Amino acid sequence: MFQRRQWQVNDSRKGSLARSYSWIALLGLVLLTSCAAAPGNPAPAYSPPTSVSSSVTLARPSMPAAVEFDLLERNQTAPALLRRAFLALELHRPQEALDDAGEVLYGPKKPSANEEAFARFLRAEAFAQQGMPERGQYDRERAAVLTLDLQLRQRLQSAIPIPPEQPRAIADVDLVVTDRSDWNAKTPRRKNMDPMGSISRLTIHHSAMFLRDTRPSACAAQIQRIQMDHMQTRGYGDIGYHYLIDPSGRIWEGRDLQWQGAHASGDHNVGNIGICLLGNFMPGRKGHKPSQLQVTAMERLVAQLLRRHQLGANDIYCHSHFKNTECPGELMEPVVAQLIRNMQRKGVTGVAAAAADH
Repeated sequence: MFQRRQWQVNDSRKGSLARSYSWIALLGLVLLTSCAAAPGNPAPAYSPPTSVSSSVTLARPSMPAAVEFDLLERNQTAPALLRRAFLALELHRPQEALDDAGEVLYGPKKPSANEEAFARFLRAEAFAQQGMPERGQYDRERAAVLTLDLQLRQRLQSAIPIPPEQPRAIADVDLVVTDRSDWNAKTPRRKNMDPMGSISRLTIHHSAMFLRDTRPSACAAQIQRIQMDHMQTRGYGDIGYHYLIDPSGRIWEGRDLQWQGAHASGDHNVGNIGICLLGNFMPGRKGHKPSQLQVTAMERLVAQLLRRHQLGANDIYCHSHFKNTECPGELMEPVVAQLIRNMQRKGVTGVAAAAADH
């Protein structure tokens, strides 16, 4: 009897000990989990995206969007840049989305059709977030043509259609021109410059330097480089062009219009407004087409200048009209020719442009 009771006591103690060990193990697991999640401990390693698709590029972030955005800052692959563009939209920073998507479209590496589709979709979304959905219409249409991604196609089809833009009178054109101070222009040497006098024509150029980067800093750097070449190498009093247009469609102020330009050679500069589109518009590995935004900005700038100075379609020239040069490039000359034809069809002559001001 005593022995059986002793066994029962031992069994009871063993059960109590087992239950104690279980509670201790559970408590240890809780403490271990808490320590792993403590603020002082490193978070699990982040792996940047390596592919482009709706499930990856447009996925809701599993961490704060700002944190993932910063983690991707130094990664310049197309998947990372497109993911950053999406995160920028989540953070309501549309200009950064435009810059990252533009890097994919106009950077040194040509995007695949899939990458271009997502980049153009994100650009269209960024323009919509800026309150200018019409500026992203071309990008949206282009993305719809290129994409094979089912979810992206559904997003594009569900987007609110933008009514076609009605033709505007030239007098309605209103453009924003980025000031010289924004690209840190050097002070002109006015003793090397002549007053402009009466304006009678305008001429289109390209910078002949590869540029598909839409970041303001990159565009400003190319304009600075042009000014340095014009002033230090060629002895001009300032940058030779009056206006410059970057791949994102920004219009930059060059030489003040009160001064005659230095862009069309000798007497051809007299009364001649110089407009330079940044980029190398020659076919080949180091050349590329002007962007659609760049062309649209040029068309609007030209229309405004025709109106202001009572000029007509026949007052629009390419640099190659005045000199044996490839400027503004084989890929740009047909664009200028089409612009002239469009203006002629609209009856935009000097007289018509003058009348539009009244």
